[in-house]
Amino acid sequence: MNDSTWHALRVLEYERIREIVGSYATTALGKELARTMTPLRAAEAIRKRLAQTEEMRTLLGRSRLPLAGIHDVARGIDDAIAAGRPGEPELLYQVVELSRAALSVRETLTRNPSELPGLADIGLGLDDLPVLRENILACIDPRGGVCDSATEKLLGLRRDAEQLRTSLRFRATRILSDSKLRPAFQSEGLTFKNDRYLLPVKVEYRSWIRGSIRDRSQSGSTLYVEPEELTQEGDRLLDVLEAERAEVTRVLWELTRQVIASKETLQATQDRLALVDFVAAKAAYAGAFGLVTPEINETGCLDLREVRHPYLLWLARDQRRDLRDVDLEAARARVVPIDLRLGENFQILVITGPNTGGKTVVLKTAGLSVLMALSGLAIAAAPGSRVPCYHDVFADIGDEQSIEQSLSTFSSHLKHVMEILEKADDRSLILLDEVGAGTDPLEGAALGRALLDRFLAKGWNAVITTHIGSLKELAYSRDGVENAAMEFDPRTLQPTYRLLLGVPGSSNALLVARRIGLDGDILEAAEREMSQVEEPTREILGRMEKSRRRVEKERRRAERVRRRVQGEAKVYGDRLREIEALEDALESEAQQVIDDSIRGAKEQLAALVAQLKSVPKTHKAVVDTLAAEIDRLLVSTPLGARREAFARSLKKEDEVYIPKFRDRAKVKKTDKGGRKLTVLLNGILMEIGFDDVSWIVGPAAYGTAGSEGLK
Repeated sequence: MNDSTWHALRVLEYERIREIVGSYATTALGKELARTMTPLRAAEAIRKRLAQTEEMRTLLGRSRLPLAGIHDVARGIDDAIAAGRPGEPELLYQVVELSRAALSVRETLTRNPSELPGLADIGLGLDDLPVLRENILACIDPRGGVCDSATEKLLGLRRDAEQLRTSLRFRATRILSDSKLRPAFQSEGLTFKNDRYLLPVKVEYRSWIRGSIRDRSQSGSTLYVEPEELTQEGDRLLDVLEAERAEVTRVLWELTRQVIASKETLQATQDRLALVDFVAAKAAYAGAFGLVTPEINETGCLDLREVRHPYLLWLARDQRRDLRDVDLEAARARVVPIDLRLGENFQILVITGPNTGGKTVVLKTAGLSVLMALSGLAIAAAPGSRVPCYHDVFADIGDEQSIEQSLSTFSSHLKHVMEILEKADDRSLILLDEVGAGTDPLEGAALGRALLDRFLAKGWNAVITTHIGSLKELAYSRDGVENAAMEFDPRTLQPTYRLLLGVPGSSNALLVARRIGLDGDILEAAEREMSQVEEPTREILGRMEKSRRRVEKERRRAERVRRRVQGEAKVYGDRLREIEALEDALESEAQQVIDDSIRGAKEQLAALVAQLKSVPKTHKAVVDTLAAEIDRLLVSTPLGARREAFARSLKKEDEVYIPKFRDRAKVKKTDKGGRKLTVLLNGILMEIGFDDVSWIVGPAAYGTAGSEGLK
């Protein structure tokens, strides 16, 4: 990005958008990515970022990402090594938390790869470093200490230290409780300082206690004495504690070396989690403010529909509410939307109108919306908005006089224009505020016309604002130039801040002056002066303005109708799909009920037939015929025929559902002549009949595998 584009980022207040996105990030790493966010120049990269943001909006609508508590552990390890020390237990445990977050986030992002392919791609790149995580967990506890069980040596040393402490406490307490020595002690409490157990002895009774003075109170009235009989055991405790610290340091260095060995993977995982948080922040911002993903094109067509200035929309929210709980309708009502087009039927848009009418806001709205889209952010516009893949954005807006360079306002603007002429191309967007201002009106007008002619000749895209009336004429004498006006309500003498495309504006200076009571003679003189100005017939321009206003009004109405129809079509389409899904579910349930009923009937009939087989032999033939007829009737039903066809189509390793066991099994052998199958169910081979299998999943699985075959 060149210096002029960086200048555009500043004057368009792109930094405010960074701050807004950063406020939705969960981690410091995500906030840092938001702080350094910049527009891209490659269309595919921009579309990829926008798609990821849109997918994240979908994901956040039904689940949350476990990103809280993630720290910059890679930098922490670097700082520790630079200081010549191992990573502290707290830092090493942060590696565990990072690993766990990577595992959980990866599972969340890759759960629906067909629906959320962009997020799945990010998730697949997350390495949760399982070996490193388990090694650290074996040595570091969640409270930020080294576990006793980290090594056998450490466990033994800590046991020895505890035994020595217990012995020393017991012996010191016994001395304190000696009634003969009690007057010598400042209090009955035992003091533990510098890993030694000390007795608080009054200075005047020092001779009563034999031992070494290890410390004294600030006033000097109390001496902290280690009794002679505790010194040897106290020294042993110091030796054990020193050995313990050495072992802890050794363990920390060993873990630190393992982290360093995995540094590249750890850094990549950390960076990817930061990206996830950044994308989630963009999605949360878009969701809270109802932002829309624009279409990115390479044809140069800019079409912003009902677009609002994003920062004004941010300020219009109820700031007492949570950032994710925005009263969107109320906020939108406070910010006037505009429609702005460029690059399709015309490449230069000239916006005219009165001071404080909102021309500069239009420039900033368009420029900031473009920069947001190129950064992979949704924009505060209506669906169907399109943004070209501009390579650069140039902006010269407002009074940017440089005190350091002692430049006048006009000179400062010319300096920026010269940079634009030097660096712009046909993939640039140029935004110029008050072209020709700050100098003689005739010279300013001539310079403005020459400048716009150069833009036209180069094929550059530009939106400019101006007070110079003659620049309006370019739309009638040059192909590729269009007028636009900031609407002004003559009844209230107030701007409406709405942009009217195809309409030349006016300053309304005389109208305002007359309404507020300026001297009539002065107004008449001004009107006579204006009547002598050599411009196209005012009556013709007035009629054209009224005509274009009507056309623009009808266009906006047609656009609203079109969007409403599209919305209703989507609602009806969604409802139709719901009905079709319900029909499928009901059909499956009906088949299940019928299947269960026929199976129950067959089992009951089979039991009755079994009882009939005990009749005299003279009736056996009749009973056999009856049993065969029952089987034939059940198999010959439409449901029975379908089951028969399904069972005969099964092959080895196919999977079937067995209703009476409410479980699935794999086919291992088929006996079509005997109408039998050998299946493997939970590790057990068993033989079942064709009538015992089903293509229906069963009630427990509704809503997961569906109602079709399981093969």
